[in-house]
Amino acid sequence: MLSGKRITSIVSVFNEEKTVKNVIASLLNCELIDEIIVVNDGSTDGTSKILNQLFESHKFRYVKFDKNKGKSYAMVAGVENSTGEVIVFVDADIIGLNCEHIEKLIFPLVSNQADMVIGYRLSEKSPKVDITGPIDVWLGGERACYKKDILPILNRMSKTKYGAETFLNLYYKSKNKKIKIVKLDGLIHLKKYEKYRLDTAALNYTKASLQIVSTIAVNYFLVFDSVKKIFKMPIFRLVKWL
Repeated sequence: MLSGKRITSIVSVFNEEKTVKNVIASLLNCELIDEIIVVNDGSTDGTSKILNQLFESHKFRYVKFDKNKGKSYAMVAGVENSTGEVIVFVDADIIGLNCEHIEKLIFPLVSNQADMVIGYRLSEKSPKVDITGPIDVWLGGERACYKKDILPILNRMSKTKYGAETFLNLYYKSKNKKIKIVKLDGLIHLKKYEKYRLDTAALNYTKASLQIVSTIAVNYFLVFDSVKKIFKMPIFRLVKWL
């Protein structure tokens, strides 16, 4: 708890047997977090066994799907099962997570500096490079927001497959809400090519990219609203200008 706000951390997991145990252990050791919800999105590797063992001896809420439904659906399921006022989303494929990272995500929110906070991290094979590109910053899975702000959009968000982060960015921009980016020093994110064979990684990248593009296309009205807020001009003028 921070500034009197109850905090829930949500971890969506799909085939992350190499990293999920340490991620959950880090969250369990963070006194700022009041509630942890782990959503197993139909994992087919050793993830389920690890989570079952952890659940027997540690206090967290566990939601399990028999089949993979997509990250967005899992994130929404976590929110729907949460009791916290502040939601902190955490990816399961990260290394080096600690309580300082959680505080960095939460503090700008509870101190009214931002409506949503996004953390960015390093790639394991490129530890000296902060990001692989500006898009990586905005697609960061570690982010904090108020539950009340996303409750109205959970149904739409659940249908975006792996486009949840893109959808949230568009929605917050369309509502002229303040988004803050924070650097999470020491946190490493495993890229798909670092976790899977090259052909599998390429396929996963393609699917994720298509889902992000699909999210933008389906939610075109949010794109227009976002652009209008950014450039502060009526949309009919923007279309004419384009």
